[in-house]
Amino acid sequence: DGLSFYERNSSIYSGEFTDTKRFYFVIEPPNPPPAELDMDAIRRSLEPKANVPEGDLRTNYSKYERKAYRPKQPQVDWDGSQAFSFEESGNGATRVLHFRDKRPPHEVQFALERAIGTLFTRAMEDGNLCLRAKAIVVDAGYDLLLRFEAALPVWNCYSLRMEVSWGELSSVNFDYYRKTSGSWFESWTSDFIPANRPLPNEGSVERYRQLCEEALNAEEHLDSIAAIQQAIIAAMKQGARFYDSHKEGDTRIYWKWDRFTRSDTGDYPDERHFNDEGAFLKMLCQFCHWQATSHSDKDQLSEIDTWRLILRRMILP
Repeated sequence: DGLSFYERNSSIYSGEFTDTKRFYFVIEPPNPPPAELDMDAIRRSLEPKANVPEGDLRTNYSKYERKAYRPKQPQVDWDGSQAFSFEESGNGATRVLHFRDKRPPHEVQFALERAIGTLFTRAMEDGNLCLRAKAIVVDAGYDLLLRFEAALPVWNCYSLRMEVSWGELSSVNFDYYRKTSGSWFESWTSDFIPANRPLPNEGSVERYRQLCEEALNAEEHLDSIAAIQQAIIAAMKQGARFYDSHKEGDTRIYWKWDRFTRSDTGDYPDERHFNDEGAFLKMLCQFCHWQATSHSDKDQLSEIDTWRLILRRMILP
């Protein structure tokens, strides 16, 4: 009597006993680790598939997350056998994926910023639109380069290059970084359809120039914290929301009738309402800050960039 047991499944422990005040005093050891990743299977998964049934689309996520993470992609008929390349040294690894997507460059950028939790910068380099970002994942440094390769009549051609280095970290953990860096790359690129690199001069020069101009000017109007906050508020009143699933339940933040609402389910069910925009934005920042900026250099992250990353977490209707 007076004790509760919560089943967990983490790398640290598998269950916890707690009293009514939730002071943990007995923690069970973790479950056996899952089987090692099959790199051959991962490479095969990057090959284009003729059709992907709806049941295979991230079934472990809610319907809200599926809509945010995976846009509907049509059937493809091109060759993607040379889409992926991989090089590894004792101190790091480089992975490159060529893919095609109907979205313009800035929308692909926004999807990656949401998935990775860091911001990209845009610039023209030797006639190509290049978007660069740095991420810090469990102390390892990641350099990412998204390049807009060509604009076809319907599809756009991209490449994503990821370089990760763990040479300055303890050699005891090299094997860990070697394995997990591939898993991160697979997770970040899971929405993309692999395709071979476009041929020289393939695609429309005029359409490429137009898409580059749109990307370079995307969100130009969101030049202040207040502008980003008002964009979030306006979108939420039109049906946008925030969602997060965690070990103790899940949280949904949305506009309900005439007020903002935060609904928590699981171990601590609760529902809070906000009529004041200032109080709501303060709560939203506290709720989103860690996850939105999880892989950014927090010492260099400005307040306006923090709000840009919070904006990326928003799920559009």
